[in-house]
Amino acid sequence: MRKKLILINAGVVIVGLIAAFLLAMPQVQNLYKEEFARRLDTALAFMLSDTDRIAEDPQGFVEKEREILQQAGQDMRITIISTDGQVLGDSDLEHLEEPDPVTKNHLTRPEIYEAKHYGKGYDTRDSASLHESYYYAAVYVEGQFYLRAALPLTEMNRAMTSMQLCLLGGILLGCAVAVVLAFFSARSITRPLVKLTEATRHISEGDFDSRVEVNGDNEIGNLAKAFNRMADTTSGAFHELHRKHRQLEGVLQGMDDGVLAVNGHGNVLVINDRARELLEAQNLREEDPLNGNLALARLREFLEQARAQQASVRGEMRTGSPEHIMTVYAAPLNKNRSSEGALAVVADVTEMRRLQQLRSEFVANVTHELKTPLTSIRGFIELLKSGDRDEETRQYFYEVLDIEAERLHNLIDDMLVLSQIENAKEDTSAVSCDLEKELKNTVSRMLPLAKKQDVSLDLEVKDPGLCVLSSSSRLQQLFGNLVDNAIKYNKPGGSVTITLQRQRQTAVMRIKDTGIGIPAEHLDRLFERFYRVDTSRSREIGGTGLGLSIVKHLAGLYNGDVSVESTPGEGSTFTVRLPLAGEEPKESR
Repeated sequence: MRKKLILINAGVVIVGLIAAFLLAMPQVQNLYKEEFARRLDTALAFMLSDTDRIAEDPQGFVEKEREILQQAGQDMRITIISTDGQVLGDSDLEHLEEPDPVTKNHLTRPEIYEAKHYGKGYDTRDSASLHESYYYAAVYVEGQFYLRAALPLTEMNRAMTSMQLCLLGGILLGCAVAVVLAFFSARSITRPLVKLTEATRHISEGDFDSRVEVNGDNEIGNLAKAFNRMADTTSGAFHELHRKHRQLEGVLQGMDDGVLAVNGHGNVLVINDRARELLEAQNLREEDPLNGNLALARLREFLEQARAQQASVRGEMRTGSPEHIMTVYAAPLNKNRSSEGALAVVADVTEMRRLQQLRSEFVANVTHELKTPLTSIRGFIELLKSGDRDEETRQYFYEVLDIEAERLHNLIDDMLVLSQIENAKEDTSAVSCDLEKELKNTVSRMLPLAKKQDVSLDLEVKDPGLCVLSSSSRLQQLFGNLVDNAIKYNKPGGSVTITLQRQRQTAVMRIKDTGIGIPAEHLDRLFERFYRVDTSRSREIGGTGLGLSIVKHLAGLYNGDVSVESTPGEGSTFTVRLPLAGEEPKESR
């Protein structure tokens, strides 16, 4: 039994040794070939960096490169072959015993064939010209030539022979046992490590759900548990970071101000859509420099100043046509390191500045308009106080005071009306109003003034029964202001013609006069508050300067509009358009 066990064990050892020998030899050969392939690929890549020199002097090139490689400890054979298979240059040409095989067509060589079809080819064989075994590698330069490099297999053959002798002359049993033990030990260790490596690769590629199966409580099992905990922490941190990034992106894109950050080289790190709009740089993307227009160049100056001073910078810049006014706030991203870039916040204050200017103008105009009648009233009161006046003079003073008081009252009323209209989003008291009826009431109310000014007043209703959603009092204000102006700025013997007609879903009212007309340069500003074409004439006839502004805002309140056409010396035509009741409101022009 003892001998039998020994024979069995000896047989197992011998079989294991033979198996190990048979397995090791191909592996070693493959390792050598892989190393040869790497060295050859590196040499070919280096030589291909100078294709022009190859084409100019193939033989000189290979000889020079052979010399360089020999100095670097690489004994390679280099061959340049034309696309038709002819040898253009060979580094071992002078060592060939039989040069004739070199002149033969090389397109049938396995490495050349593979390179032609796949770009790169390899082969191991005996050289027909040098009678020595080589490992060949070739690359194909499209339309030019094949570049081939070869390493002799002497080193590999020598290593293989030595290995064979060592394996056969060693302690067979010890080697066999060692191989067997190493095999099983390596397998037991590397298998979980391979799984860890694979899971790590998945996480590095963005798959944070990848985990490792835990088996046992040994060191490998503890490593797997630690890896899984790390993966959980990393996954949570990544998702939280991604959530905050989306929140930040949403905040940036929702801001009314432009936000832009650059790195130390002046390239864009972060930019929102509002910044692109304000800076007129719709194509500006992350990592782009701030170039392209004057706005970007000016903003770059602010950012560079903030980085250089390591402090926040504020200023204004004007860009575009029409001109836009923008405020800029720039600050360094890190006040301790100027190389880390800067942040800029850009805000468009054009409308705010316009409103500020309008507010200032309005206050000035109101002050002026109120001060004028008040000054007149105070002056005449002082005159009345200064001494005895005859009854005729006192009566004249009273009439002037009454006129000025009435003027002041009308101004305040118009200001209140205008304020109400401007603050109202809609007229909650609006009902269906008959335009023909309202225009007749306006004509009836204005007839005394027309007769006084020697102006005829006519109403032409081309389409009766037109109704709009409004209030009667507002329509009377709208039409009254237009007809009042048409009469007051008319000529003696002139006329005012009011027409009413329908155009699709819109009621169109035209008030045409034969008066003095309005110069073209005044038409764009005619509906502004307190704007007067002729200040002296307006004051003479008692105008407040708010009538046409009231007309414009009333028309807008009911989704309509008003326009004017005028020829100096011939008259003016004001056109009011209002959507008909029960119809879709027309878009304001």
